[in-house]
Amino acid sequence: MKKLHFRIFPEKEGIIPYLYIANLLFPLFFLFQETQGKLLIGLLFIAVFVVAYRQAYWSPRHTLAFVFVQLSIILVFGFLYDPLYIYMIFIPVYQVVRLPMQWMYVVCGLFTFFGLILIYQVVLSGNYYTILNLGPPLFGGSILPFIIKGSINYKEMSENLRRTAEELERKNREKTRLEESKKQMLADISHDLKTPITTIQGYSKALYEGLVTDEEQTKKYLRYIYDKSIRVTSLIDELFMFSKLDSPDVPIQKEMKDICEFYRGVIAEHFDLFEEKNMELDINIPNTRLMYPFDQKLLNRAISNLLQNTNKYNPDGTEIYLRLIKLEDKLIIEVGDNGVGIREDIARTLFDPFVRGDKSRMNDGGSGLGLAITKKIVELHNGTISVDTAPTRGKTNFIIELPLEKV
Repeated sequence: MKKLHFRIFPEKEGIIPYLYIANLLFPLFFLFQETQGKLLIGLLFIAVFVVAYRQAYWSPRHTLAFVFVQLSIILVFGFLYDPLYIYMIFIPVYQVVRLPMQWMYVVCGLFTFFGLILIYQVVLSGNYYTILNLGPPLFGGSILPFIIKGSINYKEMSENLRRTAEELERKNREKTRLEESKKQMLADISHDLKTPITTIQGYSKALYEGLVTDEEQTKKYLRYIYDKSIRVTSLIDELFMFSKLDSPDVPIQKEMKDICEFYRGVIAEHFDLFEEKNMELDINIPNTRLMYPFDQKLLNRAISNLLQNTNKYNPDGTEIYLRLIKLEDKLIIEVGDNGVGIREDIARTLFDPFVRGDKSRMNDGGSGLGLAITKKIVELHNGTISVDTAPTRGKTNFIIELPLEKV
């Protein structure tokens, strides 16, 4: 029954078409009071009227033609049967409202013109009671469509204003969030740069003023200065890369290469790091050639950040799961482990700048920009990156998805 219901009128129209067509019951009632000859012709006109009414909803491009058909039938009933039949104008009035404004003027103008002619004929016949009854349908066909149209336009305008206000509010919230993020980033940059620079200044001042005379202690201080300078250089390099990737015109040089061989090469570059901590590598990469367009230098950095983090923040003996999967519409690169894991609340902001896995890592030598850089590189390849904190295997799984172009 429901399927039949939606075959009569489009589902998106709801019950409105049924409410309007229900008004056809009244002219049908009076039609059956006519003679047999008029009844049969009238039923034929009613059948055409119903078909035109229905098709106006199914064929929006031809609404004007179907409205003219209905209007013609209404006027035929009014002139050949009884003037009160023009009450049928209330049935297609909602379809008239959907017409462009210029055609609404034409349709309503024609109906008003013929309606006045009909009233003139009634005046000549002296049936003044009928004249009073013709007021509502004349109003319904000449003025009511414009009132409904104005009401609909007002509603749409109000809805558009509401959506615009919501969009402005959303943009203001986003702007505020970005400003707060920028302030936080500047504070984090200041903090991360100030700490090693303060250390360098302190140790170099002690050496410069001759406060340290022991040779061994002098070497120790120089080593501190060197390590902190490396830390500052690394941080500045990460900041430069992050800023560069944040630029809308960042250059990206994609080349068609075997991404399986590339991934194996990146893993091989970090093999010594994993071996030092006795980490077991579970590698699942297809042996076949898989050609894909990517920027080798950038994607190497993105995956290297994941591998280095996995090595740095997990204990000795951790199992590392490295996979590359080809699906119908995308490539999936996974870097997972069964190490310490990442809390869900931290995972939600893990790819934001200066976010680290936990507070204990604040002084671990990392910049907090590695994963933010990785995310930007992946997005430059039109891909996405996410972290699964409860994978089917292990405790953490970083997932890079790269789209495959459809041939």
